[in-house]
Amino acid sequence: SVSIVVQRFRKCKLLLNEVQWVTVGDDGENSSSCGLLAYISFGASTTQPQVETAAQTLLNLPVLTTGLWGDSSSTQSILGLATASISSCSLVIVPQANLISKVKGKSSIQYHGQIDKERGEQLYDYFCSYIQGLLLEGQCKARSEDLPEWYTKRKTFLEQQQQNKKSYSPSTPPDEMFRDASKYSEWDERGIPTKDSEGNALTKSGIKKLTKFYEAHRKKHIKWKEEQQKSGDDCASEQTLPSSVAAEAPPVEQWEGCLDGSFCHFVKGSFGKRQGLEFTSDMGPFVHSFQV
Repeated sequence: SVSIVVQRFRKCKLLLNEVQWVTVGDDGENSSSCGLLAYISFGASTTQPQVETAAQTLLNLPVLTTGLWGDSSSTQSILGLATASISSCSLVIVPQANLISKVKGKSSIQYHGQIDKERGEQLYDYFCSYIQGLLLEGQCKARSEDLPEWYTKRKTFLEQQQQNKKSYSPSTPPDEMFRDASKYSEWDERGIPTKDSEGNALTKSGIKKLTKFYEAHRKKHIKWKEEQQKSGDDCASEQTLPSSVAAEAPPVEQWEGCLDGSFCHFVKGSFGKRQGLEFTSDMGPFVHSFQV
């Protein structure tokens, strides 16, 4: 799952890469500015679709207000405020190792399902990139502008890549089908998972379903190898994606110059770095917590 805690602010100052302070929000001239500070962490079993859902939820959650608390001003979402251009709005993302914990014996905190750091950073980068993409789409729609060519090409590439992962190529070795550490932690000699990412044994019906999928793909893989041998092609070049896709790379992200801060000022906090934070708010109560 994805855990998120959000706070409303008028002004926020965040330390990036341990050396650079970035400030967004009230500059002394625009006191109606508002923003959302979001702390985020990923569980060990977090999937890419969950990350996408979390990004969409965060942008569309009606928890912001431009006025003071209790003055009858209606709550709105970040995307709604940015689209309406009512006031200057900002979104600041701060990564956390784990937002889910339990107090053990009244004297210590125990964390559960904490994700591997490398995998956590991958999901965090993807989350922020997905957020920026949604903001860019909202910006272009609000201004009746075309999306940048690099963005549409990149989006198409990534969607195709994801589709290829769902439908395994016959060249994919059967024992590599389920080697996803974000979903599983142990496999048998065939590569079929026996435990989920948190170490819990899979049910017999679950293993049976995976085994059926494995056997069907194994037959396709054997047939593919036979055809390769007949044609004289080298079977050692097995891969999970068609060569036409695997040989390419998606266009590089070019958010700077495309995502306009006047639409929504987006700040991506540094992952795995010392964090410094200052913020002010006159819109409290202003804390919300949710999981996806």
